[in-house]
Amino acid sequence: MLQFTHHIVQIPVAIQTEIEGIRYYQTPEGKLYPSITTVLSKTSDMSGLDEWRERIGTDAAEQIMKDAQIHGTMTHKLCEDYLNNKESNGDFLDIPKNHFEKLKPYLHKMNNIQGIELPLFSDEFKIAGTCDCIAEYNGDLSIIDFKTSRSRLMEHYDKVQKYFMQATAYSLMWKERTGIDIDQIVIIGSEETGDIVEFIKIPFDFKEVLIEKIEEFHKLGTTYRETL
Repeated sequence: MLQFTHHIVQIPVAIQTEIEGIRYYQTPEGKLYPSITTVLSKTSDMSGLDEWRERIGTDAAEQIMKDAQIHGTMTHKLCEDYLNNKESNGDFLDIPKNHFEKLKPYLHKMNNIQGIELPLFSDEFKIAGTCDCIAEYNGDLSIIDFKTSRSRLMEHYDKVQKYFMQATAYSLMWKERTGIDIDQIVIIGSEETGDIVEFIKIPFDFKEVLIEKIEEFHKLGTTYRETL
């Protein structure tokens, strides 16, 4: 097994919790901030997803989404263990194992890992979230997120644009917590069709639209809570 070098940065972390179906993170100061995934989903046009549910039926849609979540969680666990120089224990389904094998060559582009499954938060933007990995990717310090998908992942798709905004949010949270700039965001997507996509972007390019989404979310009335 390839041995990855770790230079883990010690920072205050937020603890994930759920209140009224909304994912929050509690900061060390007791503030509760919504997850960036919640922010982006609540400020997105979900009509396409609703039409898909109606077309195939609620029960079938729920099962597909449940399976996708399981496959994504297992794939992330396999990647996390590998990057931590550990053997994965337990039973893993074939689809996650296939995703992992396809992702491996891209994991080998990473080193000098500074955080894995790292909870981050921003007092400035009042958001939080868990970043898959912060490491050098081809030598540049990067926010790296792994995605699994049943279908094609095209750059112009709304959900892929949300991936870019999510990773950009992590870069802002990381900068606020550490003072360290992120060079790039990297999204590596494994499709069940067998293809792999690699997107490498500059976070600054998505900062403006991200901030608009955050401001829109806070205006919805689903605002962060100061304390429990």
